Amino acid sequence: MSAIAIRPAVDTDISALVALNASVQALHAALSPKIFKPAVDPVALAAFLRGMLDQHAHRLLLAQVDGAAAGYGWAEVQNRPETPFALARRRLYLHHLAVDPAFRRRGIAAALLAALESEARALGLETVVLDAWADNAGAQAFFAAAGYAPLNLTRAKRLG
Repeated sequence: MSAIAIRPAVDTDISALVALNASVQALHAALSPKIFKPAVDPVALAAFLRGMLDQHAHRLLLAQVDGAAAGYGWAEVQNRPETPFALARRRLYLHHLAVDPAFRRRGIAAALLAALESEARALGLETVVLDAWADNAGAQAFFAAAGYAPLNLTRAKRLG
């Protein structure tokens, strides 16, 4: 089995990240077509991701297998100020974890998640938070196996 290399994404990785996003975008669109576009404009996505590279709070990691882009993780350090209702808190919020379908079941998602958790620890953060769609059974099982427990439940009702 080939080794998985995880590293920070750089500008020259943008086209690979755009391509890697396609399968996760398609899955989200299939699960929630009233929320997600069936495909993302690649030029707009490239510009968006390029902007993430320049923001100190964002972490964009690329996973490679034998030099080929196999997956990516995008997370953000969030600082929540104290309010009358809640204490101040800092956490790492996982926005995306995506693996190319051709590279799945090789531990790439687990390696990306471990790398992001390691970065969180290095920053003194004690919590990683994420959202996984209720109908995405694969993501639910993956995150549960990785030790992620439900934190809150968001409910929705369509009114038309």
